[in-house]
Amino acid sequence: MSGLNPAPWPKDGGRRRVATCTLCSWLLRIFTEMLIYKYMPTARFFTNFKLRFTPPSALADPLELIPEIRLRDPDGCAQNVPRRDLESAISLFQQEHPNVPLAEIRTRVALAAKILESLMRPQAKAREHFHMFMSVTNPNIGVLSLTTDPGSAPMWSHYADKYSGLAVGFDSESNFFRPAQGEPKHCGELVRVTYTNTPPVAYVEPGKIGFSKELFFTKAECWSYENEWRVIKYLLQAHEVLAGPNGIPIHLFKVPPDAIKEVIFGFRMSPVARAAVEMALAEFAPHVERKMIEFLPNVGLRVVRC
Repeated sequence: MSGLNPAPWPKDGGRRRVATCTLCSWLLRIFTEMLIYKYMPTARFFTNFKLRFTPPSALADPLELIPEIRLRDPDGCAQNVPRRDLESAISLFQQEHPNVPLAEIRTRVALAAKILESLMRPQAKAREHFHMFMSVTNPNIGVLSLTTDPGSAPMWSHYADKYSGLAVGFDSESNFFRPAQGEPKHCGELVRVTYTNTPPVAYVEPGKIGFSKELFFTKAECWSYENEWRVIKYLLQAHEVLAGPNGIPIHLFKVPPDAIKEVIFGFRMSPVARAAVEMALAEFAPHVERKMIEFLPNVGLRVVRC
């Protein structure tokens, strides 16, 4: 399955295009029994049946969740800052200069506000809002990246420790990939990633920032070979939190064993690691089909049953 052919983003921030992608995702899952795969460098998953949801700051792509920031009303934003404190400035001026007539105070303060307004740079204000957005989003949102392609050479190399790891196939219809009751907006849903070099847009207004669904499910075209689907979760709902490197915690969410449908072993996986997986499957998920990725000269990679 390949990514959708990119098209120019409409002025509404891409809502129409994302709605189309959501419909495509839904139709694919309704009319096909789709497995969704997670490449893993080790067999650690089979010791606790938990998956990590990674905050944007720890993802492989440093440009993840970085939208184009647009001020919905640049002039209004520039005016808002000096004008919203106009009355308090007048009151303070009166206290410090009680002998100055009120009309003159208002004239002076209004002139100062006008000068300040002319110095305001809307784009700088947009960056300020963006950093505010990231400070809230990064610690609270986690991403689980999956794929429909279990035979990708780059992903076996990068994400499965050069074929020493494995790929686990999950049932895309499992409740694990559906929003749970009480989950925040956009969380818990399995969505196909859209690949485009035009970033999603976040619109800023004085005092608030608005962003839509495509922000969480858009990546640059250079990543399209991953055929990614993803789920985002509110990290405060994690079942377990471990200390991680660089001070970034590891948030783990439980996966029901019946959501696992197949395991594909890398051809360089050690016998000891594979035996540990087989033991866990025998005890908790005996229904899981075992497969292996193999390399054939002049053919390439092929997934075969064990």
